[in-house]
Formats: sequence, C-alpha cells, structure tokens
Amino acid sequence: MRHVLDDPSGLSPRAIRFLRHAVERTSSDVSDWPTTDELRSLLSRLPGVDVQASLTLFRRAADRYGGLRYRSLAWSFEETITFVPVPWAADDYSPENQDVMADLVEHDVAHPYAVWLRGDGTVVYCFTGPHSAPLVPVFPGIDAMLEAEALYQDCATWVPVSLDDPPGLAAVEAHAAHLTPIPEACGYTEHWWEQDDFRLHVWATFAAVFPSSGARWAVWARNRSGELAARSFLAQART
Repeated sequence: MRHVLDDPSGLSPRAIRFLRHAVERTSSDVSDWPTTDELRSLLSRLPGVDVQASLTLFRRAADRYGGLRYRSLAWSFEETITFVPVPWAADDYSPENQDVMADLVEHDVAHPYAVWLRGDGTVVYCFTGPHSAPLVPVFPGIDAMLEAEALYQDCATWVPVSLDDPPGLAAVEAHAAHLTPIPEACGYTEHWWEQDDFRLHVWATFAAVFPSSGARWAVWARNRSGELAARSFLAQART
C-alpha cells in the first residue's frame, strides 16, 4: 500500500491539489503499536470481529495516511492535525466497547474530543470528557475526510455569502434538493453541494458530538455571478 502523497489515486483533482500544496509528510513511529500477536488476541475477544480484516485495514491506514500533517480549516478542527493511526491496546477498551478501534489523528489544541478509526473504516468522533458519550460516525472513510478538508481550503479563497435575514437550517437543507451534491466529501454529519459557482455546506458534527451545540450551514461564492446565484438560492429557501 503506497502512501497517499505518492499515489493519490481515488481522490478528486481538488483533493490532490490540496495534498500537493497544503500537506506535509512527517515520520510515523509505530513503536507504540501493539504487536500483531497482541492485536490478534485482543480482537478475537470482541464479538463478531473479522480479525484479519481489521488488522489489514489498520495496517493499510498506517501505510497510506500515517504522518500526514496539515493546518486544518475545517470547523471540526481549525488547528494542525497529524494522522497517526494506532490500533487500540487492551487498556484502551472499556467493558462496553464492542467495536474494533484505532486512534486516527493527533491535534494541537485541547478540544475535548477524539477522532478514531473504526474497524469497518468509518471515521468517528467522540467527546472525551468525564461523562460517557456516543461514538459519532462522521465520514465513511479517510478519503472523504480529506475531500471535505480540500473543500474547506478551497472555500477560503471564495467569497462568504450571508443575508441580513438568513433562512433557517431546515429550510436550507430542504432547498438543497435543488443543488448538485459533492458526494466524495459528504459523510454522516457533513454535507456539501455546489452549483452555479457557489457552494453550500451543512455541518452537524459538533451538534452530534456536543448536544449543547447546534448544526450550522455556510455558503461561499466563487465570483460575483456565484454570489448572486447563492443569494437567489437563499432567498428562495427562506420563502
């Protein structure tokens, strides 16, 4: 399995540009990994786990994404993150844990949440405070996470669009049926659309991870034509 910076096949041209211009590769130390024998013994205790498939997935994640580092513009981070896929050791599992898990990223701001890789490849977030919290599936895989970040980075060069009387989230989501989705960057709590030189993003990640937070949306325009189209879309969503 080649590293994604050496072989970005499967990613969109936009994501490939992001990897080339905004991402660096750091050394990835796997010395803290549990050994293969330790992992086999551990995973075999979890119900319904395909041990070999899980081992293969974690090894591929480390080989393909290990050491990726970039300054994130995503609302989920807004900080520097580094991909360090490390399978959990026995001490990381609590009695109620049933999923095969690995740490996925390290981040440099003390947000009280973690980003993990589940044994089926799903990227999940979890609040890591003093109270138990559900695992929140955010992306179906690591590539979707990178595709979403590439969109954030691209939108940083576009024009933010706002209205004095903006429509609510429910109205925006309902009217998004008229737009073209960007499926490669969408997940379970992150959704993107693009049409007529503007983009719409609906972001419910923190609302799921932190119940006191609310889902959000944002619109960006590529140019003046896109800004007019975006304002027309939002005005129609409000009616």
